[in-house]
Amino acid sequence: MNNIVRSIYQSTVVLSTPLILASFGGLITYHAGIINVAMEGLILASAFAAVVFSYIFANAWIGVFAAIIVSVLFSILYSFFVTTLKANNFAMGIALNIFISSLTLFLTRIMFVGENAFNSPKIKAIPVLRIDFKIEFLNTLLSGYSVLVYVAVILIFILTYIIYKTPFGLWLRAAGSFPEALKTAGKHVKVIQYIASVLTGILCGLAGAQISLSNVVLFSRDMSAGRGFICLAIILISRGKPSITALIAILFGFFNALSIQLQSLKIPPQFLFMLPYLMAIITLVFMNLMVKKDFKMNNIK
Repeated sequence: MNNIVRSIYQSTVVLSTPLILASFGGLITYHAGIINVAMEGLILASAFAAVVFSYIFANAWIGVFAAIIVSVLFSILYSFFVTTLKANNFAMGIALNIFISSLTLFLTRIMFVGENAFNSPKIKAIPVLRIDFKIEFLNTLLSGYSVLVYVAVILIFILTYIIYKTPFGLWLRAAGSFPEALKTAGKHVKVIQYIASVLTGILCGLAGAQISLSNVVLFSRDMSAGRGFICLAIILISRGKPSITALIAILFGFFNALSIQLQSLKIPPQFLFMLPYLMAIITLVFMNLMVKKDFKMNNIK
């Protein structure tokens, strides 16, 4: 495999994994009737917690567990305001994102001597799974990645089954689409939405841990870098379908990897960093036009 192709492929796998994990978290609340705007903050908070606890205990899995706990707590807080208090989810999401951004920066500067970033050999990275297939091509394709990369792949099948083949998946979709019917069936809509928020917190926690304990082994200010908003765009484009969500996340990961690879050329870096976000806008516009076209065709019929 050509070195450039190998580099782009490996970068795509690494960079798309947190997008897949967080998008899967967001699509669960999407089906439950909550557009989760707080994913950016959840990813950032969990990335911070993962690094801090991995550093303190010199154990990556404790860092991952801490990331999940912190993300779940903030996700429940967001759900409390949106589900119970009926606050506007966009306003609450933006407020929580700003709060977490400020909080993590404040704690970083206090805990690590006024710095905007923290890096130390004591921070333990998530283990890499190496499988020897005796064939170099397969080893490059399938081996040598963080454990959470393989978790993300498995989740594609698990989430598809849960959402479309289980009673809980039916309740989840009913909570978002037909809440009155769910009440008639004797189920509590808010309970289903809170469970969805917990699951979202878990997956966003894994996404944050993947960023700070695998993609890079450090924490820096606002290192989520808009991934939460990209994940929101992915969910809206895919309409909450796990397989399509994963494919679009991989596409965004590819453009991110491509922008990194093209930095060796004499192209302004600002343009390259813009590629994934530009892709999000173009895809959203394209999907909107397709929806309008289908709507017109259905009206004609």
